[in-house]
Amino acid sequence: MNHFVFKTEGDWDTTTLFNNGEEFPASQLYVELHAGRNEYGEPAQGGIRLGGEIDAYVAPQDNPSARVGIFPGRLEMYFPGHSLMIENVHPAFAFEFTRVFYNGQDVTNHVVDLVVNIDAINDQVGAYITLYKAHWLGPDEVATYTIL
Repeated sequence: MNHFVFKTEGDWDTTTLFNNGEEFPASQLYVELHAGRNEYGEPAQGGIRLGGEIDAYVAPQDNPSARVGIFPGRLEMYFPGHSLMIENVHPAFAFEFTRVFYNGQDVTNHVVDLVVNIDAINDQVGAYITLYKAHWLGPDEVATYTIL
């Protein structure tokens, strides 16, 4: 089972990726998760419980086209001012067993979108998370937090 840990202070010199305690030289870290949508494709309360899909891999530096799947396992990501953790330890990587944490809080039942693309070859970085927050009184909220 994989246990990836990604850390950055915001530039390439401070960016590291480890898997099971060993440095993993990678050209790309990519995560795209979509969940928490109703039958019309609109954001809804429920997050992972409503179903969805995830694509998560790292591309080794010596062979970028040979993508290595992250799950089943755990991915911890630390950015300036933000942290993300995604875990799915189900042997068949069943989506409903996915758990998502943002800044230490379990947002599994609130996540709508989560995208992380750290691409050293094309010098592209980007990360954001979109969360759904239901309110008993008043309108519900959908908030997107830009991480990078």
